Amino acid sequence: MRYALALLLSACGGSVGEPRPEPPGVASVEVIPGATLIVGEGGEADFRAVARTGTGTVASGLLRWSVEDPAVATLVSEAAATAVVRGVAPGVTRVIATVDGTRGSATLEVFVPENVTRYEPDRSYFGRKGYVEYVPGELPLILSASHGGGIAPAEIPDRRGGTHVTDTNTRELTLAMRDALVELTGRAPHVIISHLVRPKLDSNREIVEAAEGNPYAEQAWHEFQDWIGTARATVAADFGVGLFLDIHGHGHAIDRLELGYLLRAADLNQPDAALDRAEVISRSSIRALAQASPLPFSRLLRGATSLGGFLEAEDVPSVPSPEDPSPGDAPYFRGGYNTREHGSLATGETVSGIQIEHHYRGVRDTDRNRRDYAARAARALHRYMLEHYGEHYRGIAGSTPP
Repeated sequence: MRYALALLLSACGGSVGEPRPEPPGVASVEVIPGATLIVGEGGEADFRAVARTGTGTVASGLLRWSVEDPAVATLVSEAAATAVVRGVAPGVTRVIATVDGTRGSATLEVFVPENVTRYEPDRSYFGRKGYVEYVPGELPLILSASHGGGIAPAEIPDRRGGTHVTDTNTRELTLAMRDALVELTGRAPHVIISHLVRPKLDSNREIVEAAEGNPYAEQAWHEFQDWIGTARATVAADFGVGLFLDIHGHGHAIDRLELGYLLRAADLNQPDAALDRAEVISRSSIRALAQASPLPFSRLLRGATSLGGFLEAEDVPSVPSPEDPSPGDAPYFRGGYNTREHGSLATGETVSGIQIEHHYRGVRDTDRNRRDYAARAARALHRYMLEHYGEHYRGIAGSTPP
């Protein structure tokens, strides 16, 4: 079917009855968006066409829509300058708009994710093109790595805004922590990794900033976030409670871990009595743990049985902790999007969250140091889980601290 494409022209002068000039010919046709991803068979996408003259003004003409490979996608409807296309089967094709013999096209991919009815522990599941990986576990622990990926595909342009700095070796550090927990407890945590470089996708930001509208980056963002959600739901179903750790790296001058509970440095710089207020607890990503624990909140943050306290006992400097209770005036990361979304900030959430920012020297810099730190962190986490999640954790991963 052919449609007349709207023509935007200014009025022409001339005497009454004088023939108007013929509209200029069509030099190019743009199909918008230029690249689209349909997820799942039967999903649909909208397209529109804009024809232009050689000078760039909008032109008119008879428009015809088509799909290059009907085995991948089919044209559902068309009206004037728009069309709706439906995905049929996995593959890549082109959506074509032809105006008076001049063609323009857009890339359309139909991606059908693996249909997983039950995730098997210790098996890697990958999203589209392997940009995101999920390794299910059996512990009430979840580790995610947002900023340590190394894949830089041309199909995703570098983001124009936001932060582009890579958290060097945090992907490797996360996997080393997983290995150390397996060696210590016989069971693995859940692990979610973004393998994209940070300029392509920032998985620790909301989707607009994270992907800047690119459909392939948006798909990877959804895979990363959804798999954390899957892991949290599994942990909540299996154990009732659990802990999510978002693994990062910092370049601050002080070589210490920065443990982020969504509290500001100004909060942590206050005395214990101020931290123990319900208003402060309500802003924390370990809200559920705090409400269930008999300990004052300040002790959960920087007491001997806090995560910082157990790390400190393993000779891993951390803030907050008994020896280093607050950041003072030094730079400090308090936790970002993932910690807010996947901790227990919201009422009813039972999986608490902590962002761990790792310094580079002695922790992330070499394979030997990563593995040494991972063993220390695994022991600290094991003690922490036994202390605060004992009735849910004991018997699953050993009943006594190493």
